[in-house]
Amino acid sequence: MIEREFNQYMKAIAYQIQKKGNDVNGDSFFMKAIDEYFICAVADGLGSGQHAHASSKAICEVVEQHHEEEVERLIDYCNHVLKDRRGATVSILKIDFSQKKFTYGSVGNIEFILHSPSGRFIYPIPVMGFLSGKPQKYQCETFSYEEGSKFIIHTDGLLIPGIKSLISNFRTIDEISNHLESYTQTRKDDLTYVIGQLF
Repeated sequence: MIEREFNQYMKAIAYQIQKKGNDVNGDSFFMKAIDEYFICAVADGLGSGQHAHASSKAICEVVEQHHEEEVERLIDYCNHVLKDRRGATVSILKIDFSQKKFTYGSVGNIEFILHSPSGRFIYPIPVMGFLSGKPQKYQCETFSYEEGSKFIIHTDGLLIPGIKSLISNFRTIDEISNHLESYTQTRKDDLTYVIGQLF
């Protein structure tokens, strides 16, 4: 499944496919672009199957309902909604177009990297563990970005060698998505990625 989101400030492509042999994907994502900001959430329910999907879907639904909130508050909402559910990892990216800044928060092994035209890479270190409704520390960081920057967020089902060269060497996110197709064929886990470019 491919989904696209864009406005005059950015463009994003999301791709998702379930583990071979499974009917549902334990990952979920949500993304939305408005004039003021872009927000994206990627969640990976522990394990796979229906229970993993229910947890990751609950995370994305709560982000969709409260997308105007700050990232740290959103992660808190995500943690709360997982009480009495299977745990999940989560990453939330919120980009402020007027300030040319983005805030990123993550718990677990979902990866994020941003590459600037000047050659700078930004890859915040996530808090280890997962959300489960129990008290949890969150780490949210804010960075400035350059026009033309590209980013990728992906769950651990996507195994990419040389991810830095991937987002720095290709000119557009469509080219990156086309290149990633070969890495989606032999998958041993649910797989989700979101790639974007800022204008």
